[in-house]
Amino acid sequence: MPNEIKQLLEKHSITPNKVLGQNFLTDKNAVSALIKSVNIAKEDIILEIGPGTGAITKELAKKARQVIAIEKDENMVNILQKELEESKNVHIVQKDILKTEIKELFESLEIEIQNSGYKVVSAPPYYLTGRLFRHFLENSEIKPEAIALIIQKEVAQKICAIPPDMNLLAISVQLYGKPKIIQKVSKNAFWPKPEVDSAILTVANIRQPSINEKLFFKLLRAGFSSPRKQLSGNLSREFNVSKQKTEQLLKSVHINPKKRAQALQIEEWITLLEKAPGLLYNNK
Repeated sequence: MPNEIKQLLEKHSITPNKVLGQNFLTDKNAVSALIKSVNIAKEDIILEIGPGTGAITKELAKKARQVIAIEKDENMVNILQKELEESKNVHIVQKDILKTEIKELFESLEIEIQNSGYKVVSAPPYYLTGRLFRHFLENSEIKPEAIALIIQKEVAQKICAIPPDMNLLAISVQLYGKPKIIQKVSKNAFWPKPEVDSAILTVANIRQPSINEKLFFKLLRAGFSSPRKQLSGNLSREFNVSKQKTEQLLKSVHINPKKRAQALQIEEWITLLEKAPGLLYNNK
């Protein structure tokens, strides 16, 4: 498979684009494990980010009703159009996913999303990981049913963190669904070979939280503004509220003011958001 990809790129006089983070997945077992991790049914609609030469796309097309392959690089789009010419259920779209509204994308392709929604399955460039989750979970009007990605192993571990080692990315993902590391993927499974190992990460049971997301993330960013400092001090400084009032506020919702942001459960952040007096949001 590595030789196949090399020969394909050479045929089109193309070299991997480092700026776009192009490391092509060449391990068939990893491709199979990624697809298996999300339980694709015949009626599913799959959205793939950065399909590259189409190694994953071809396998997705065999299992799903429709596959939407979003590729930013025009050179890769040209290859995909030729390689996937016989896959009639694949839509190749040249776009920057971060500048693409998902609802408008489906409408432009005249694809109707049923109750089952859609799934995101991909081995995207590493640099996109955090922004991809924010795009699909926080910003998208139509959220996916499930997400399965091959991403940097350390980032996958960070997303699955629990107190007292929580972080902004972990909470930003866990607010919407349940992340799980399925298996490690060696750096040797890619060409060109990256410097780090990867992992297959799934996010299942994705839902729309019944909270004010804008205020939630405003509160979250304030709490993590200085991760090594106590939560009460961070909130006091970021919201321009006296430390005494901030400590009283935290105690009123049974949160120890001396805790650090990374020690809080998501439920504690939600409780703070819902039950805290409006003084935290004077500048909303």
